[in-house]
Amino acid sequence: MKIINCSILVLLFFGYSAEKKVSQNNPLFNGRTVITRNNVSDLSPKIEHKFLRKPHNLLIGRCFPHYEVLHQEHIVVKNDGRSHVDANIRINVDGPVNITCVSVFDEMDEENAYPIYSGGGVGYNYVSFNVKTSYGMGFHFFIKIFGVNTMNN
Repeated sequence: MKIINCSILVLLFFGYSAEKKVSQNNPLFNGRTVITRNNVSDLSPKIEHKFLRKPHNLLIGRCFPHYEVLHQEHIVVKNDGRSHVDANIRINVDGPVNITCVSVFDEMDEENAYPIYSGGGVGYNYVSFNVKTSYGMGFHFFIKIFGVNTMNN
């Protein structure tokens, strides 16, 4: 069993506004949209950010109900609280199979870790992904791999 948590940083930029103007009377109009920008900010534009508490799932391929589940497991990694975790995870599926879909579900509610696709997946018999965590955090993912047996084709 292994665990993954993830975070999303959203930056909101304030201070600029764009106005879309389409006018056939405009001498610059040539059948395309004309965009004009007006600076409406003061001398020190504000940047606001916040963390969104939402899971970070990784979905590879398309899952359909008739696909067979080739492999599923929980991956949980705990952290001592004094470092980042940077994990490379590779899951091999034995046998003559082709993966059609991979689901990596974040099982933790907080923003601690991000799964990032790195190889394999659809058309292969393995999938690999990297996981990067926030400082001091671990992760918990539930992985489901779907596919077809190539001996039946």
